[in-house]
Amino acid sequence: MQIDKSKKKIENHLNSLTKEELINLVLKFAPQSFLDTIYMQFASQDEAEILFKRVAKDIRSMFSDEELLYTPSKFEDELLEQLEKLRGLWDKLPLEIGDLILKLMRDIEEAFEEGYLYLDHYDREDDYFESEIVNDYIFDFFSSLPENIKPSYIKDLNKILKNFGFSTFHSIEKRLSSS
Repeated sequence: MQIDKSKKKIENHLNSLTKEELINLVLKFAPQSFLDTIYMQFASQDEAEILFKRVAKDIRSMFSDEELLYTPSKFEDELLEQLEKLRGLWDKLPLEIGDLILKLMRDIEEAFEEGYLYLDHYDREDDYFESEIVNDYIFDFFSSLPENIKPSYIKDLNKILKNFGFSTFHSIEKRLSSS
């Protein structure tokens, strides 16, 4: 009950602000990833491609960093940071981003097979890198694909998921089968 009252007070305060004051608050307090997403929605095709290439390179380099691969939580944080840079480009580069995500999933599976991305006690079942936030991102991306390319990517995604030996992306598979 107290939370509802606090929320209402905040909403009332924000409603009393001018548009300019709200914009200043957003610019001051919003996470950089939020601002980057907005910026990229209005980027030119050339700017989008340049950013995509930079992010793809950064993601590829993550799989060369052994220290990072032995720290799944840090890996997850850095991966999400890179993926969020692409969110504003989903509509501009769906094929490229789709291919990158499928490759990323294969690379994560390969890292498992090479002994990386395990938590401290990897000898116990299901004790390896799993990220619902990454899975949500992947599912949201594939769900947002244009209808003319979605079936092909969903087919590829299902094929990859069925061949994986680890359940890292299991929640995506479950969500796909129920949608």
